[in-house]
Amino acid sequence: MSQRILISLLLATVPWGLAACGSSMKATQFSNPSFDFAFIERVAVLPFENLSNDRQAGLRATRLTITELLASGALDVVEPGEVQAALIQTGAFQAGRTPIPSTEQIISLGQALEVEAIIMGTVTQSENLRSGNVPVPVVTLDLRMVETETGATVWAATHSEKGSTVSAKILGTGGQPIAETTRECVQQVLATLIE
Repeated sequence: MSQRILISLLLATVPWGLAACGSSMKATQFSNPSFDFAFIERVAVLPFENLSNDRQAGLRATRLTITELLASGALDVVEPGEVQAALIQTGAFQAGRTPIPSTEQIISLGQALEVEAIIMGTVTQSENLRSGNVPVPVVTLDLRMVETETGATVWAATHSEKGSTVSAKILGTGGQPIAETTRECVQQVLATLIE
């Protein structure tokens, strides 16, 4: 096969490959049908739990979630420093551990931060898998929203995002950065909450 034909074939596959999404599955979600989401105007995002080997995955996903919520314009989000101070004040913070507050602490956090809901999350996967010689970033997030009057979960969603394209595999250029895959995963999860 001549070099010219090979280049033509590669170029013909690039637009299709660029358009191909790394992940075609929709997020799995739960929404409490009896809860009025219009009631929620201000939320706090707690630092996400990280179950992956990527040491920065929890912090990355937490910050991207805050940014995406603010960019949506749908909700006001408490600054992370205020959240940290309230976690310490309510006793929900333990050094070196991801805060997983009790129902009582959630209610206290709601009062201290003047929020109607708290968003908590877990990064269950954040890694570069190999597809031949090409690294393929894969991120899985599990988020939930708890209202602060009773501490009940009113929304939850999980999604996995694969950040490679067909053209990257063909050209051997590698997948997109894991931060971009995380951002796309956050967007897909939040799309089930914010319409």
